Amino acid sequence: MAKEVYLRKIIHDTHGELYQFLQLDPPSGEEKAVSPFEMGMFKELEQQPELLYIQSKRGANAVGYCKGQGFVVKQGSKFAATTSPKCPKKYVRSREKLVLEKRLIPFQHQLLVMEDIEFDSPQAAMGAVIGGWVRGAHGWKEKPGT
Repeated sequence: MAKEVYLRKIIHDTHGELYQFLQLDPPSGEEKAVSPFEMGMFKELEQQPELLYIQSKRGANAVGYCKGQGFVVKQGSKFAATTSPKCPKKYVRSREKLVLEKRLIPFQHQLLVMEDIEFDSPQAAMGAVIGGWVRGAHGWKEKPGT
C-alpha cells in the first residue's frame, strides 16, 4: 500500500498560520514530516531560460533572458546610474519611467532592479541597462566576463 502525503495547518504564536507536509504509513499509522520538494511534489513546469549577463564600465551589472522576441532583465540586476551623452532619448525615457514607477531605485552608485523588467528586445534592454547607444544585443554574454 502506498504512503499518503497530506497537509496539517499549525497556528504558531509568532509566525501565524503555517503548514506542515506529513506522510502517513497506513499499516503502522505512523506520521513523518517530509519535504514536498524532496518528494517530487513540485516539479518545474517549464525549463529555466538560459541566463545572459552584461557589465559596463559605468557600473551596469545585469542578468536577463530572452522571452519570445523580448528580453527580461531580472530582479537584483543593476543598471548604470548615468547615461552617456550619445544615449538615445528612448532609453533615457525608459529609465526615467522605471525610476518613477520605483522599479529602479538608486543604490550604491547604480540603479537596482526591484522586479523583473520586460523589454521589447534584447537591444532595448541593453541600451537601458548600460545607459548608452548600442548597435545590437551582442553585449549580452553567456557568462560574466566572456
